[in-house]
Amino acid sequence: MNLNSGMMKKLVLIALITAPILILSCSGGKSNNEKRVVVMASGKLTVTDKTVEIDPSMSHNEQDLVFTDDKLTLTVKSTAGTSKTFDLTENGVYVLNLQTDTLTGGLVNYGATGRAGSITAEQRDKIIDSTEQLLLGKNASDANGTYFLPPFTIKKVSTKANTKIIGSFKGIPYSNSADETGSVPDVIKFSTNKEKRETLKELDSQKIKI
Repeated sequence: MNLNSGMMKKLVLIALITAPILILSCSGGKSNNEKRVVVMASGKLTVTDKTVEIDPSMSHNEQDLVFTDDKLTLTVKSTAGTSKTFDLTENGVYVLNLQTDTLTGGLVNYGATGRAGSITAEQRDKIIDSTEQLLLGKNASDANGTYFLPPFTIKKVSTKANTKIIGSFKGIPYSNSADETGSVPDVIKFSTNKEKRETLKELDSQKIKI
């Protein structure tokens, strides 16, 4: 079934801003001894062993790193002079924010059909309110699948190895289906606070039109 451009845009907006709800999925992927670090940066990235160096700029770059150390010490260095280390002892998927803006995000709800769905006006209003709170870091919660990452911080966001991380300035997949292991991966979308505010403005304008 084909969707017109207006409906497609509305679904994308809903998915980007929606209050994250746990995806209806299977077991969540194979178990392994990996620490996967998804780096989102404002600038050029250079990775050497367990050191990530960033040369700050206006360009957005991402890199997916996988480590098998029982205890990992990850060092981050910036050509601007900032240096920081992160000790990771638990296996799982992490997001490292090396952007100039705070990242907020959470689990995308595809529903039982594996596709983004529509929402009611009441649900939209709740989404707007919860997102405004998240932008202030007030309702970030592992239990709810909502995340708030200031610059130069790292956060474990999943224990599931097949989790898909969608970074800033990227749209989410329209649908979500099982991978080669037979399990449906979680999809976690991250956006800069600036992006979220722009999306909120669009939702507010739709509210006014309605």
